[in-house]
Amino acid sequence: MKFSRKDVFSIPNILTYVRLLCVPVFFVLMVLFMLDPEGESAKAYIWSAAGVFIFAEATDIVDGFVARHFNMITDLGKVIDPVADKLCQGFGIFMLAVAYLLIGRWPILLFALILIIKEVLMGVFSYYFMKASKRQVEQIANKWGKAGSALNFASLVLAYLALGLLCYDGDAYKAGDIIYWIAFAVFVAGALVAIYNLIQYNVGYYRDLCRVRASGILDTLDDKGNPIEPEKSDGETDK
Repeated sequence: MKFSRKDVFSIPNILTYVRLLCVPVFFVLMVLFMLDPEGESAKAYIWSAAGVFIFAEATDIVDGFVARHFNMITDLGKVIDPVADKLCQGFGIFMLAVAYLLIGRWPILLFALILIIKEVLMGVFSYYFMKASKRQVEQIANKWGKAGSALNFASLVLAYLALGLLCYDGDAYKAGDIIYWIAFAVFVAGALVAIYNLIQYNVGYYRDLCRVRASGILDTLDDKGNPIEPEKSDGETDK
């Protein structure tokens, strides 16, 4: 698959590159926080990490809007956008769960693991169906996937807000505790939607794969999904 210069430097794809760059920055900030969650710099690290994460998620919303409304959807974007999304949310969920575990709050860890496993399975099944269909079956977002992403985003923002407030004492700590349980409830809803969405995706993938196989188009494509050139007979020459 070849990508043109225009595709590589399109606005949605540039925003995706920015989101990918945010991942290591966010990771470092979270590690610094977890090394000393009660230290003097802990508050600065956690708020900075939360800011980077929210900014990265915002670029996802903006690049999707620009790509759809200005007809800037590219093959490259179809490849790197979901990768960036999974890296961003995967690291966000994992680092959040570990941070909460360090301060003695483990319930979010359970649902974080469910969401991470769901993302891994989604990627594995998506790759299988894409490979088996020679790229004729592609991952397409549906309303359940969008609802799950919205719930995950809301729960993560609330959870990072709560984590920041739990670094303080008094009323701020109490507010952080309340927001923590609200985030937990949204996590539960997001996990349930994620499981249902995983089932829906794979049922749809399987139906599409059966349809593609029945059409006979796979016999005309190579393993990479490119049309197979017809073999020339011995008497046929190029003109």
